Amino acid sequence: MPVSQDQELFAGDVLLSLAQNGRLVLDADEAEARVAELRRTLAYGYALLADPDYTGPEGRLRELLDELPKYVEAFQQATKSFTPR
Repeated sequence: MPVSQDQELFAGDVLLSLAQNGRLVLDADEAEARVAELRRTLAYGYALLADPDYTGPEGRLRELLDELPKYVEAFQQATKSFTPR
């Protein structure tokens, strides 16, 4: 995946690239478990942002919440190339 000098490659982009190229491969049960965990994390993160008493680093939390859907997509794609042995 080519990246320009002014663009940072995030982990979600790397996972997506690996899944698209068949290098990240999971069976359906494993992928489903990871996706469920990530969706719970996303829900928790959005709940934090909605909490008026939240005093954490909002900008960093938003960056993470933007990145996590890429993980979800990568794990979903990773099951498409899985072949049981």
